[in-house]
Amino acid sequence: MTLKTIAILMLLTLCFVQSYSPAQAHKKPTPAPLSNHHQLFYIQRSKDANIIMYDANVTSDGRFDTEKPVDVYWIRYADKGQREDLSAFQWQMAYGYKQHRTASETDASTISLNAFKKLPIRVTYHHGHPVAMTIINGQSACLERVFVQVNPRSGLIPKIDYIEIYGTHPENKTPVYERINP
Repeated sequence: MTLKTIAILMLLTLCFVQSYSPAQAHKKPTPAPLSNHHQLFYIQRSKDANIIMYDANVTSDGRFDTEKPVDVYWIRYADKGQREDLSAFQWQMAYGYKQHRTASETDASTISLNAFKKLPIRVTYHHGHPVAMTIINGQSACLERVFVQVNPRSGLIPKIDYIEIYGTHPENKTPVYERINP
């Protein structure tokens, strides 16, 4: 091998090493769900392709169900892509929510996810469509999706490396993003 060939190989190796990060090694592409009229947002995890959906639970007269304003369920892309309910444990410990509603609210409700109580989410109508409004990177936004990077070396109780929150500005639809390191 010539000295020039060795130098080129070393340069290519250095470029590869610099572009590689351990987080990328574990961040598998996950499919986006097919959108539906009542979809609020969804959660993707690095663990597998399954996603957790959050849809507005709307009555026949177009109002939010006052008892359960959000329908939460799995789409099991890692299996056959089927819909599946959350287990009681999954609801209580992670993906379920607590509702914070006043008696005067009939067209909106505020929820907080059981696993991430710091992010209040206001489920309401915006331009005739149900949306999940929250604060992303310091500004009001329509929440669209959340990505959770789970540390692959964590044991029985998953350790979260980071959370990415994606949304859009409610008026001009520009993307809004925030990364949270717990």
